[in-house]
Amino acid sequence: MPLAGESGTTNNDYRQARDGAMGNVTRTMALVAGMGLLALSARAQANVEDSGTSVYLELGRAPHHGATTDAATVGLRMPTGTAWFNGRLSLVVDAYASLWHADALPGQRESFGQVGIVPMFRWRFDAGRSPWFVEAGVGASYLTQGYTTVNKRFGTRWNFSDHVGVGRHFGAQGRHALGVYVKHVSNGGLSDPNPGETFYQLRYGYAL
Repeated sequence: MPLAGESGTTNNDYRQARDGAMGNVTRTMALVAGMGLLALSARAQANVEDSGTSVYLELGRAPHHGATTDAATVGLRMPTGTAWFNGRLSLVVDAYASLWHADALPGQRESFGQVGIVPMFRWRFDAGRSPWFVEAGVGASYLTQGYTTVNKRFGTRWNFSDHVGVGRHFGAQGRHALGVYVKHVSNGGLSDPNPGETFYQLRYGYAL
């Protein structure tokens, strides 16, 4: 249910049109990514690059009770040189900055900035040789503005940032990567209100 003061037909029409367009873009990106991953699965890379710094871009959406928040993210991935199980499991650190755009109450802020840092544990299949990987991590993030939308409000600017994803490297030395990720942001119940926000994201990365 909206908090209060949700506007009439004009704002509703605007949101519906924007959501429809963003939904089409998201579905198209997911289809292209899925087709790309399926096509790439036929070619395993013998040498996948994990040791260098990489950059990545993400686009994502968090749906919540008839409203949405969209996010665009740029990030830096830094290796730690730490690995276990003969290279199958490795530790890297992600540092990122995001711009959120939310359905807002009339006259209130629609855009919000977020920065975060997350240690990520990556498991690579086939004794560490596969281009496919899964990874997960929990870190900290900070919202540069207080987050309030038509139907939720965060009680804190500092929050936990939980990430889980699956992806695949491709190209020369595995420098390119595509992945799908889920990111959950909340304060873990340390302060109320704590509704949390969960983003479903598509990531492209490139090893420098």
